[in-house]
Amino acid sequence: MIGSLRPLEWSLLGLAGLLCLLMAVILSSIGDEPRWLPAAPVPAQPSVSVQAAPALALQDLAATWQAPLFSPDRRPDRVMGKVRVASLANLTLSGIMITGNLQMAMLKQADGPALTVRLGQTLPNGWRLEHLTPQYARFALDGRTQTLSLYGKRLPLISHPREPLP
Repeated sequence: MIGSLRPLEWSLLGLAGLLCLLMAVILSSIGDEPRWLPAAPVPAQPSVSVQAAPALALQDLAATWQAPLFSPDRRPDRVMGKVRVASLANLTLSGIMITGNLQMAMLKQADGPALTVRLGQTLPNGWRLEHLTPQYARFALDGRTQTLSLYGKRLPLISHPREPLP
């Protein structure tokens, strides 16, 4: 029966034998030894020296809060004791900060610097901050109270062209 094989069948039989031999080589792990690169030299660690910050006197640091840091036309902040507010009419509540034990309101004057006042403190014009919520601040003076609310900007109403307005 082997003598009756055609040349194409002999070549296919030879190819199958070569593939079996190749599989035997692969499965026997011949040539699987890793080829390691030579060890690289370890660079020496640079020496680290710790330097202490120089001790400066308070007068040497005075230019930090008096001179401008980033803007050449910046001026020192005004002293709060010199700021006078006639009434609460020209004040706008610009922010409220309520944390664990800190409750303060930030106010913007129409023609002056911003003011911050803590709960229980008094403004330069005599109004005392007596109540604070995340939305409003209530001030009292001589039995009168006045409430300033946060101004919430409203977004414009935008609708889809195919949907009617509400």
